[in-house]
Amino acid sequence: MIGVQVRTHHVVDVVHREAHRRQPLLEPVGLTVNDIDYVMCTHLHTDHVGWNTKLENGRWVPTFPKAKYIMADRELEHWTARQKDNPDSVPWITDSVLPIIAAKRAQIVKSDFTFNDQVQFIPTPGHTIDHFSVLVGRAGADALITGDMIHSPLQGKYPELGMMADYDSPQAGKTRRKIFDRFCEEPTVMCATHFPAPSTGRVRRWGDGFKFVEQNP
Repeated sequence: MIGVQVRTHHVVDVVHREAHRRQPLLEPVGLTVNDIDYVMCTHLHTDHVGWNTKLENGRWVPTFPKAKYIMADRELEHWTARQKDNPDSVPWITDSVLPIIAAKRAQIVKSDFTFNDQVQFIPTPGHTIDHFSVLVGRAGADALITGDMIHSPLQGKYPELGMMADYDSPQAGKTRRKIFDRFCEEPTVMCATHFPAPSTGRVRRWGDGFKFVEQNP
């Protein structure tokens, strides 16, 4: 879970469901689940939507009851179609996505959606069909929350290196190279969701690939 505060309170990807850990993550910044205005779902894999909901009186309900959950249209269409065809293959859609739709808390957008002048989505397809990353801040003082656009620093050095969970590994490789080409000489901080600590840094060219360097003030 990554928190973003730009006049309103945002959460990007609420990852695995571990109810006892939700509130402690918010408490240090003085927030509760009722204070979250938006949850931005970069994609709908189980490890990125697990806290979307909680079990309450035998029903799955939104964890953040006042929030809008923002999802890309083609991503949602893809996964709900799979759930309709074979619910047992995607149980997390049943318990972590469909209840958001039923509660009318979903905001369905295009994956290049501009939320405001400081938060915009960048399409980063490949790992899933309509994955997006989230660019936060202003030019010169911004950060890219990658979601699952990249999983390992090895995919910086070798952008075409795919993984088993990819929807389309060749497309994912093209996406990484395009994103790194765009940001490799910029001060933009990369927040790489699956990297070990430290999971933030700046990307720089490294031969035919790219590397992550320490984030300096």
